[in-house]
Amino acid sequence: MTAVLDPRQARERRHLLAWLGSLPVLAGGCAVQPLRGDGTPAPAQVARFSDSPADGSLPLGWDEYRVRRDIPPSRYFSVDDDGATVLRATSQRGSSGLRCAVDADTTQRPWIEWRWRAQAVPAGARADELDLDDSPARVVLAFDGDIATLPLRDRIFFEQVELFTGQRLPYAMLMYVWDATLPLGRVVPYSRSGRIRNLVVHSGGQGTGRWESHRRHLGDDFRQAFGEAPGRLVSVGVLTDADDLKQPMLTDYGDIRLLSA
Repeated sequence: MTAVLDPRQARERRHLLAWLGSLPVLAGGCAVQPLRGDGTPAPAQVARFSDSPADGSLPLGWDEYRVRRDIPPSRYFSVDDDGATVLRATSQRGSSGLRCAVDADTTQRPWIEWRWRAQAVPAGARADELDLDDSPARVVLAFDGDIATLPLRDRIFFEQVELFTGQRLPYAMLMYVWDATLPLGRVVPYSRSGRIRNLVVHSGGQGTGRWESHRRHLGDDFRQAFGEAPGRLVSVGVLTDADDLKQPMLTDYGDIRLLSA
């Protein structure tokens, strides 16, 4: 007999699958060697969009992730912007992501820099409401660690995700999010696991239509979100989604860089 979920359980399951659109496939437990989509070892640096041709294809070194087939995917493709190649994301009622596998020591490269340009911010969207959780732009970071050290609730959640989707979650995931409503600096945990957290780094509609640059310290932000030092960074992703409020979005992403200082 098929189990019947109450409305909130159904919403949480739907959003869990939407989040998985930007997650890497990882082995649980102790540290593992991150791999790129072609099975080769991951590099220590994020693949640059500017190294790809601006021909409408996926940028080199990046892989698409789409789990739910009943929700349209967001589209990601390389375009020219004033002589440089950038990544363009469009979403029409959809949700999916891109990710780039890396293997970076966060003590050696503790800084991350990127820029993004959103043409609009969905009115009323907010990361702390399951049914309103759309965003024009996210940078998604996955960190390695020993899952066996986590509280029982989190370990059970990890096991449920693997059973339901066939994917293993990373030890922790931090998302830098452009939120329409919440204030800068707000940390928002995913409702079913404290190992998935949003950090608002851009708020409201100010800055739409122009490039906005960000520079963040991985150690400081991870400690703010999780109360501990980060492990190795094993993937970097981007996520533009519009599956909740159904407001079309267009966002450009520039190169994402890991820096020593």
